[in-house]
Amino acid sequence: MADISEVPLGATRVRVVDEVGRTIWRKPGELKPTDKLELNPKTGEPIVMFGAPGKPTNQNSLSAPNQAPVTAGSPQATISHINARKATVLAQDDVLTSTKKNSDSSDVLTSVLVGLAEESASLAFERQEAERKGEPTSQISLRRVNALKAVGDTWLKKKEVLSSKGLDLESPAFKIIFGHIAETFRRACDDAGVRPEMAESIFAIFGRLVDDMDWLKEAKSKMEKGNDG
Repeated sequence: MADISEVPLGATRVRVVDEVGRTIWRKPGELKPTDKLELNPKTGEPIVMFGAPGKPTNQNSLSAPNQAPVTAGSPQATISHINARKATVLAQDDVLTSTKKNSDSSDVLTSVLVGLAEESASLAFERQEAERKGEPTSQISLRRVNALKAVGDTWLKKKEVLSSKGLDLESPAFKIIFGHIAETFRRACDDAGVRPEMAESIFAIFGRLVDDMDWLKEAKSKMEKGNDG
């Protein structure tokens, strides 16, 4: 823990290692409980700066490498803790989860829409707090306008996807279902007592018909028109 009493009188900056292991300069009055003073390895005194930053007049500039062991409260332990928290947050993120599960699903757009709406609501709260404190709100308002626009655009996109969503005759899912239907039809032929050579002939003709591009075009046309026959 940084002890301001160890900082020489008149120092304008003191070099510390913060909670995540970064080496930074702080004003003596802005030291945090999690900061650790960097010491000159030769003198054992804190590394400080006198005068304005960038123009040191009397600076103890020797740097000591940060090789602290990974123990409780050490920078490395703090980084590990932050990484663990990050992993937990990522595992609970709806957008990431739905995208990994099925990036083609409309659930991805739903998760994005919810996330954007949450951010917009959070910005509304920030603006209220800024107004209460008498702070400027123009930048927050601009960010919220952009968030609201993103919500609207995503909602329209989702409606577009849902309205155009139909049976994709060229999708892997349809090919699996179609193959299952064909297998069922084959079993029906066997159960009906159709001779094997006749069944083979039927399926050869059937396969040739459905592989024809005209069959696919006709099927899509009937789907668009809603024509069953």
